[in-house]
Amino acid sequence: MNKIIFFTLIAAGLAGCNRSPEYYFTRGNYLFAAGKENEALESYNKALLLKKNYPEALTSRGLLFERQGDKQKAGLDYRKAIDLNPSYLPAYNNLGALLMDGGNYREAAKLFTEALATKQDYSYALLNRGLSFYKMGDCASATEDLTKALELNNKFEMAYYHRALCERNARNLPAAMADLDALLALNPAAALARYERGKALYYTADYAGAVQEFSKAVELKPEDPAYSYWLAEALYKAGYMEGALEAAAKAAALKPASYQIRGLMGDIYASLKDKEKATAQYMLAAELSPKFAAIYQSKLDAMEPAAKKKPAASQRKKRK
Repeated sequence: MNKIIFFTLIAAGLAGCNRSPEYYFTRGNYLFAAGKENEALESYNKALLLKKNYPEALTSRGLLFERQGDKQKAGLDYRKAIDLNPSYLPAYNNLGALLMDGGNYREAAKLFTEALATKQDYSYALLNRGLSFYKMGDCASATEDLTKALELNNKFEMAYYHRALCERNARNLPAAMADLDALLALNPAAALARYERGKALYYTADYAGAVQEFSKAVELKPEDPAYSYWLAEALYKAGYMEGALEAAAKAAALKPASYQIRGLMGDIYASLKDKEKATAQYMLAAELSPKFAAIYQSKLDAMEPAAKKKPAASQRKKRK
């Protein structure tokens, strides 16, 4: 979630001898940016001691508390900043983002709505309310807010990404791909965009195209097992079993207890006619996910030679 802090790094102000609240606030921001959190906190406290009605200092101190892991104190500072100055928008944004981090998307959306009542073209509130709507499963409202946010600021990567997810869910693949392309134009290293492009192509049976996108995602983020898994899936569908097995093995090394990966490895070995290894993977998948055990058993049964199945059928016929 996008959070805001204004670092006013004015050298002249820091060098001056005027120990005003503004001096301590500016110094606190400088120290925070430099990673000197304890000293920054001391400066924010001094600023607030000298000037109690100081929402900017409260908001900056709240973000520092968040950085230190104290979300309760952060929330209290953000709320106090809003109470002192209901038109100070960064406090709304940071408190709303804090609520989103805790999974409280409904309350976050209400808070962003309050901010937008103050300033209807506040792009950060539109962005984060749109993300909240997405998390609540309301893609129509999410798309509306994210579109407005992008009209105001076309650099919001998360807006392109989540709008693309909504478009994909609505089966509007061209629009989803256009948004993912826009995201990649802003950030060529956005592995998630490559991943989603790959899935979109996979579901339209463009397995070769999916392989290209998943391969790029793996290059960008080799430690993510999902990327290697989907690369293996696309390679398997494309008929390149050796490559599929290599990618699946990498995914399994990253996430050994995944029944999906083990099941896919079973499918690959079955296609390679390696019954022993396929059986081992299917059995492991069934052990990891007992509710799908019957599916894996049916795959094992399908590997039995036809000659072995015929006698059983003829015996059933005789009993009739």
